[in-house]
Amino acid sequence: MNEILKFLEDPKFVKWVNKPSKKLDRFWSAYIESNESEKEQIQLARTFILSLKSKPVTDTEKTAQDIYSAIQQAIAKSRVKTKRRTLVLTISKYAAIGLIFFVLGIGVNQYIKSPRFNEFEYFGKNDNNYPYSTLTLSDGKNVRIPDKESEIVYNNHGQIVINKRDTVQSGKAVIENDLNQLFVPYGKNASIKLPDGTVAHLNAGSSLVYPSKFVGSSRVVSLLGEGYFDVAHNPDMPFIVQTKEINIEVLGTKFDLSAYPGDNIVETILVEGKVKMIKQGFQFSSKEYILSPNQRAAFDINSKETSISEVNVNNYISWQKGFLLFETEDLNRIFRKVERYYNIKISYADPNLGLLRISGKLELKENKESVLNVIAKTASVEIVKINETEYAIK
Repeated sequence: MNEILKFLEDPKFVKWVNKPSKKLDRFWSAYIESNESEKEQIQLARTFILSLKSKPVTDTEKTAQDIYSAIQQAIAKSRVKTKRRTLVLTISKYAAIGLIFFVLGIGVNQYIKSPRFNEFEYFGKNDNNYPYSTLTLSDGKNVRIPDKESEIVYNNHGQIVINKRDTVQSGKAVIENDLNQLFVPYGKNASIKLPDGTVAHLNAGSSLVYPSKFVGSSRVVSLLGEGYFDVAHNPDMPFIVQTKEINIEVLGTKFDLSAYPGDNIVETILVEGKVKMIKQGFQFSSKEYILSPNQRAAFDINSKETSISEVNVNNYISWQKGFLLFETEDLNRIFRKVERYYNIKISYADPNLGLLRISGKLELKENKESVLNVIAKTASVEIVKINETEYAIK
């Protein structure tokens, strides 16, 4: 069972079975060739997934969990039966196995049908020190945006207008699954009005992958970094933001989502409306979290645990208005944001200095030296300039 589950829980394997490509065929052919002992398990997993594609499942996730719980209880009870009931035990064992596969069927089917971070492979190896924000269209066209702050709008004619002056037209007709990427390096920020009217503000060091046109039963985008979303209301097409670790699903609302590579915490801050947070991956007991306004959900990547707390949302969303607010925040967290905004590096003579906590407001539109001086005075530390992009805290 564990050998089969290994493949059922592998997004790359599931994608290969459902949507094979030359690249995936080469990968799995090479894998099978070098792992001959797993060939039977791979074939069984393939057959199992393919059989689910034509089987509609009406059971809810809760039903699956209840069945799985019943299986565990049945197995536990069977262990205390007497030897005289060997036949009953044997039947129970195979019934339990059948139920396990039934539960797996529900779980895998939901996993196949649910939005996942398939676009993660689409993110290019973007250089955060690159001097331009970049809009990469589905036809391969790269549009460089030199401005520190950029505004990108999809108008009603299908045109893309950048900073109210430059108009871009894709070189081919829009088709389903066309994907575009907006990359914002350190030192820059941008906002984009998507084809459905949703506005996304991207913080420095962030990327957003989105389709040229939203079709189907949901509107799905993928995020690396931090974005503030003002979602256009459409009850028939939920808006879903995917990250590598979690999905955020909404109908129409305002929220901030921070999922930078390298950060141990994925944060969701709800300003208006209601959102549902779901962990990525196939799990028997995947828990959903519903947020209310002024709540913060913090998903710990290491422990896989989620905590919910009441917060002052302005402390988390003020960056998209050009300033930072913080209350008893440690210098480590503040400097991470400052580093991204100005594309600089800050080191500590003593790592304990990063644990100092301060409160205040930073006007990010000021030059970096002015901002660093404000932090230095507030924290009673010395900030020494090494060169144009490096500073040291003493």
